[in-house]
Formats: sequence, structure tokens, C-alpha cells
Amino acid sequence: MPLSPIVAFHGDTATDALRERLRDWLGRHLPDEFRHTAANPDYLPRDAHERAVEFCRALHAQGWFVPHWPARFEGGGLGVVEQVVIREELAYAGAPLVNTNGVNMLAPVLFRFGTPEQQQEHLPKIARSERMWAQGYSEPEAGSDLASLRMTARRDGDDYVLDGQKTWTSNGVLADWIFVLARTSPVERKRQEGISFFLVDMATKGITRRPIRSMTGYPTFAEEFFDGVRVPAANRVGAEGEGWRVAKALLDAERSNVTRAAQAQRYLDELLDWCRAPHHDGPDPLSDPLTRAALVHAVERVEVGRALSYRVAHQQAAGTLDPVLPSLSKLYHSELTAELRDLGATILGARGALLPDDPDAVLHGHFSEGLLLSLLHSIGGGTSEIQRDLISTTGLGLPR
Repeated sequence: MPLSPIVAFHGDTATDALRERLRDWLGRHLPDEFRHTAANPDYLPRDAHERAVEFCRALHAQGWFVPHWPARFEGGGLGVVEQVVIREELAYAGAPLVNTNGVNMLAPVLFRFGTPEQQQEHLPKIARSERMWAQGYSEPEAGSDLASLRMTARRDGDDYVLDGQKTWTSNGVLADWIFVLARTSPVERKRQEGISFFLVDMATKGITRRPIRSMTGYPTFAEEFFDGVRVPAANRVGAEGEGWRVAKALLDAERSNVTRAAQAQRYLDELLDWCRAPHHDGPDPLSDPLTRAALVHAVERVEVGRALSYRVAHQQAAGTLDPVLPSLSKLYHSELTAELRDLGATILGARGALLPDDPDAVLHGHFSEGLLLSLLHSIGGGTSEIQRDLISTTGLGLPR
């Protein structure tokens, strides 16, 4: 079923034609296994991940994997409107966009802060899905309070020597490289000072990697131990001690949530179609006024989320991003995702609790598996509590 929002995002006839070309191409090239997958592609088992990489390379050949990048870095050279349209359609269809840490988080940072050598080394490989990235931010004592991180980076000639631990690392199992924050000078007046941003090859001697299995059964995260890991100084992004500035820019890039808005629409549409279908093994779910009211509320929430995502994307493209909007968008879509999955689980009942590998699972197990992943979205990338704190201080000017 095609994406058919109440409030549509239109460009011009060329943009509408692009949307139709993409839908036609997906109809012929997107494997069915991904149309029926609720999990984030970065958390797929290795064999499915490899098939997802093949799909992304085919998408790249069409100019649609990184459509907004300049052509010199193997991008499509398109504008923000085309980018939003493509991301919407891919997310709604269930297309497995691998390496989201590299594409959505690291790449914007390299465009802004990276040296020409860093850009040329890493961006084309990200575009071709040849180099997978993990995000090395959280530590055992530094999660949402990231400024309390303890990993150290000591300068030694042309290298830095990294020691410490990272945990809850997104895509840590499959990644080839990892971008990390490490402290290059002791804590002084502000904890955010003295932190630097590094690009690290996971094959470097001294790194030990351990998977962390989630409730879904996938090794969703990993933890890494750095013991005297030597990283070339050329792999530092930005000036020494300015890693916090780089990290904040990365998180802003992460939180436009155009993809999450389209995924929310897909969840809602699947649930609505199921409710409208004839039910021979139980009462009509739409006969319950409370269910109808909950679905109407969900429609409203999804439309607001889409409008918010469009606004963030446009401001990012124009270079006029309101500093509070990324936190607002991240919070909104984290909460919306959890609400939709909880609503679906409630309406579907006991069969809706069956996981995707059960032959009796309803709607391919999207809502059961999605419910298990809901906590991931409200914690990963900055907890909802932290986002509320940022909104209150940065957006409303309230005292800390």
C-alpha cells in the first residue's frame, strides 16, 4: 500500500514523478523479507544484514541511498525536498537502510568538521555501504550524562592512545569502524571541556568487542574495551578539546526523524487495515468506542509528527535550525513510537503478543517485536528525560 498521509508533502511535478519512480522500483527490487520486518536494519542477524547491504548498494546505483550528498562523494546531488520524499517512501516500504550511524550521524559531522582527507577517505565508503559505523558515546558511568565520560586519549607523537570502555554501542556487533568521544585533558571548569572526537578502526590492536543481546534476541548493542589503542592524530575530527561541539552537531543531525515519522504512519496504517478487515474469530474491534477514539488520537499524533519532521529537515537544509527542535522531535517520536506499539498490542490481544518467528503471529509480529524495541528508542540517543530537560532550558529559558 502506498504512503497516503492526510497532510501530504508536495514539491513540484518533478518531485511527484520521483516518488512514483521510487515506488515502482521498490515494487520490483525490495525483497519481501524486509517488507515484513519491524526491527531496525542495523540490528538484523548477520545473514539478513548482508542481504540488506546488497539492497542498499542497488539503491545507491539509482542515486537514492544518499540522495542529498554532493556527487563528488557519490551522492545524488538532490535537494531537501527530494531527500525527504525518498526517505519517507523508503521507510514506509520497510526498506532496510543499513549503516544509519554512518549515513545519518557521522556523515553530517564530516561535512561540517572533517578535513578534506577525512571526507575523501570515509564518505564514499559510507555511500557504497562498504564501511559500517558504530557510535561510541555511552560508558558504564556515562549514558545520558555524557559529559561524565571517563575514556582517555593521551597524545603520543603522531598518535593518541585510548584507554577505557564503551557500552550500549549502536551497531557495535557489525561495525567496521567506530566514532568515539574521549577525554584529552582533565576535567576543569566545565565537564564538557577537554573532550575530543575520534574515528577508530575496530580492527586496531587493543580493542575487545562483546555483543549485548536485547529482549528481541538480537545482539542489538555491544560493549568495547580499549586497552592502549593507538589512533592516528589525523583521525581526530575537529580541534583537540572541541569534541563536545562536534558531538552536539551529530545529535542534531540524528534527530530530524523524517524516517521515524514514515515508520509511524506504516504502523498505524497496518493496524487500521487489520481493524477494518472482517474478523471471524472475535468481535469487531471498531465496535468499541474506546478503540475508535484511541485510533483517532493516533492519527492526529502521526500527522503532527510528520509536520514536525518536515520543519526540522527544512531548517537543517537552510542552516537555520532552532536548537530546541531536534530534542523536541526526538522526544515526540520516541513517545509516539511507544504509544503506537502499545496501542497495537492492546487492540490485537493475545495473538498480537506473538513474535515474528511464530506462524500464528498477527501482522508479521510487528507490534510484539516493536514493543520490545520501544525502550530502545526512549533511551538510545538521549533519554526522554534528558530531552525534556533540554527543551525546558534551551527552548523555554527555564533555570537548570
